[in-house]
Amino acid sequence: MLLDDSQILEIIRKPRSLILEAAKQGNLAFLNIIFCAYPDLMFEVDENHYTIFHYAVMYRHYSIFRIIHNIGSLKDLVIKNTDEEGNNILHLAAKLPPPDRPNNIESAGALYQVGRELLWFKVVKKILHPVNAESTNKKGKTARDLFTEQHKELKDKAEKWAKDIANACIIGATLIATVVFAAAFTVPGGTNEETGTPHFVQRPSLIIIFAISDTIALLLSSSSIVRFVSVISSRYEETDFISRLRSDLNMGLSLLLYSVQSMMVVFCSTMFIIFKDGMLWTRILIAAMTVFTSFTVWDKYWTVAGELSSFNLQSLSASLHTNSFV
Repeated sequence: MLLDDSQILEIIRKPRSLILEAAKQGNLAFLNIIFCAYPDLMFEVDENHYTIFHYAVMYRHYSIFRIIHNIGSLKDLVIKNTDEEGNNILHLAAKLPPPDRPNNIESAGALYQVGRELLWFKVVKKILHPVNAESTNKKGKTARDLFTEQHKELKDKAEKWAKDIANACIIGATLIATVVFAAAFTVPGGTNEETGTPHFVQRPSLIIIFAISDTIALLLSSSSIVRFVSVISSRYEETDFISRLRSDLNMGLSLLLYSVQSMMVVFCSTMFIIFKDGMLWTRILIAAMTVFTSFTVWDKYWTVAGELSSFNLQSLSASLHTNSFV
């Protein structure tokens, strides 16, 4: 930054534009430094008439795309730029992201990828005039037509992925429901044949824990089955990928996880009842193994949840209900 303006501009623009490369890489910190000294470089274009905003749209860099709301009416001039194929900025949003996109996450969660792509398309569409949003390229395709064509394979993959996950989870939830339903009529230690009361009634607190956790496990597993059936029976329209499918699948997985935890409490309380007169170390060992297993399950759950949160659907969805990205 201590060089002359001509020297700085030569470094930035040759052999290729560092501004556009920074937009491609999502390097917002670098762009902020440059734009503070040379705001005109914000409108730098390449041979395809792409600006940093076009690259931000192509490479899905939400933080850089937000800058477009800080340039006022000049954004209307920027977003009208089209490439040699007649594609405007919304057509670029309709295309699949380039394979060389930085931090590109190839996740099995195709369902979440489709939802993110749909929300991204709507976010970009908000900045265009309705006439420009419905304009066609040289092949006569609107951005919406291009989106449907480009994402057909990903949509089919998402549908298959969601159904496979739901089917697998239904089997697990059904097994849990069957086990805990049978356990409800099999009180640990048996019952008195004459009175029907449990033999271990002198430990009412453990019997209550057993009954409550068994009921919770049955209800949660049954509720998760309903959620997964809803996923399987969905029409799989494009709008379903944004809210309904994602919500049902997330809720079903959460309910299934809680039912597993409740079933473990049932098991633990049963062991405590059976070994009530046993050595203290036996009960301590059982409790320790149960707690360790619970932490293992939760750790795996939050790992998966962290991967899915990388799609950042919430922030994109919130931007649809505001007038600005700032």
